[in-house]
Amino acid sequence: MAKFAQYYLKYNLKDIFAAADKNDRQKHFGKLFETNESIKFYTGEKENRKELKHEVYHLSLNPEIIVMRIANEKTKEVIQDFKRMEVRHEPPCMVIIDNRQGCRRVAIQRSKSSFSSTDSLGNILVSTLHNRMFHDHNIGIELFPQYYPQDFYKAWQAHRHHTSRIRFNVSGGDVPKSFEQAPADDNSIIGFAIKVNEESYKKKYNTVIELSSAETGAILPVDESSVFIRNLVNFHAATGAPIELVTTDGASFTCFIDDDEDSSKIVTNEIDTPIMEALFEDNGIDRAKAEEKVLAFVNGMKYTVDGNERKEDQI
Repeated sequence: MAKFAQYYLKYNLKDIFAAADKNDRQKHFGKLFETNESIKFYTGEKENRKELKHEVYHLSLNPEIIVMRIANEKTKEVIQDFKRMEVRHEPPCMVIIDNRQGCRRVAIQRSKSSFSSTDSLGNILVSTLHNRMFHDHNIGIELFPQYYPQDFYKAWQAHRHHTSRIRFNVSGGDVPKSFEQAPADDNSIIGFAIKVNEESYKKKYNTVIELSSAETGAILPVDESSVFIRNLVNFHAATGAPIELVTTDGASFTCFIDDDEDSSKIVTNEIDTPIMEALFEDNGIDRAKAEEKVLAFVNGMKYTVDGNERKEDQI
């Protein structure tokens, strides 16, 4: 099975010169993948950078769904005539980009033989894509992982019988530069948390948002479906700030949502490897059938732009 880690694409439209092209940003982005020659990806520093070979495939069912395989140049030790020698080795890795209107999902195959992590390949991709989009249209490109907030929810489940309060240490972490600032009129919990965080640093406060049951002394029930709580969790995943569970007897359990260097907690989906390979080579699987399964796979993880993000796009 091929395992794919989920990321979502974000356009940065804050440059004043982006206004002319921002309405056609997805079309401009898609143009970068029009052919194999439309764009080149590199790794390494300028002095000794290497171009990574890649191939692009557009689903005939929907050409805005782009599948790419990209090869990382490595060396591999083999034995020939009883002698050890190194040969060039270019293991490929698959990438799926959903560039349909309102969809910005990017899925990167977990393939240790190709790249050390999905984040490392993601950084290579976004560096090139950002440079091209900004050079041609003054539009920035950012890529964010979709994390499982499982540590926090597991801890809450484990202590559900006596969790009385949850503390979100808003000023306990730095908002990364890549984390978009909310518009001034944004009333979402993310916008509120960012504003609280900024004010806390200015005035040297240590600020927390504390949740408890409406009934005094009652247990705080686990509610994984709460948009309010999920937004706070996502904010803390971005800042690296901890969340505390406080029990009825005063005990405190600290939860960190994720480690920025660890891509193992990114949301992952699976599809049969031969299905993906059938798009690029004749392996006995009907290509039309393979496309249908890839389309179903992409639809199952489709990322739809929400109202808040559309509002950010108007900046």
